[in-house]
Amino acid sequence: PVMLIKIPFIQYLYGIKSMRQTIREIEVNVAYRWFLGLDMLDTVPHFSTFGKNYSRRFKDTDLFEQIFSKILEECMKYKLINTDEIFVDATHVKACANSKKMRKRVAHEQALWYEDELQKEINEDRQAHGKKPLKDKNKKNPPTPPTPGNDQYNELEQIPDDVKTKKSSITDSESGWFRKGEHKHVFAYAVETACDEHGWVLGYS
Repeated sequence: PVMLIKIPFIQYLYGIKSMRQTIREIEVNVAYRWFLGLDMLDTVPHFSTFGKNYSRRFKDTDLFEQIFSKILEECMKYKLINTDEIFVDATHVKACANSKKMRKRVAHEQALWYEDELQKEINEDRQAHGKKPLKDKNKKNPPTPPTPGNDQYNELEQIPDDVKTKKSSITDSESGWFRKGEHKHVFAYAVETACDEHGWVLGYS
């Protein structure tokens, strides 16, 4: 179990894209073997071992949150962290999902309600300061009609025109459709992190 927890640490800390590649790196990297407690001739676990254990033992548990909290407590115990100033930043982490394999789904009503309320509040503030209200980008840039004969089109055939939709990845349905700066649209995850002045992560979402 300890090794199964340490393996994803290696993957995330060094930006390795897949568990299969992570296992390959462990097989030839002496430092990784030492971290996992493996000798040079010890067999490295198969890449599917973590996936199976995650689904059967770790999923829907707070195990990783407990480990994170324990490490943070140790850092605070030895006064490595300074909480006088906390810095919060957000970014988009690209998902391993093909941007061409997507379908449109009906957006959640709660999210749409919040978006409409936020738009209304912003426009009221702009009018109070003598500014023009923001234009509705959905009306300005209507979605491109789908091409007949593909999965995206077939699913949209059953969705009324007046219902708002969102793009969803077929490969990774939990990711979102983002565009960062002038870069092209990609499926990604929104990551927010709070750190102290020394770079210690205090919280994340």
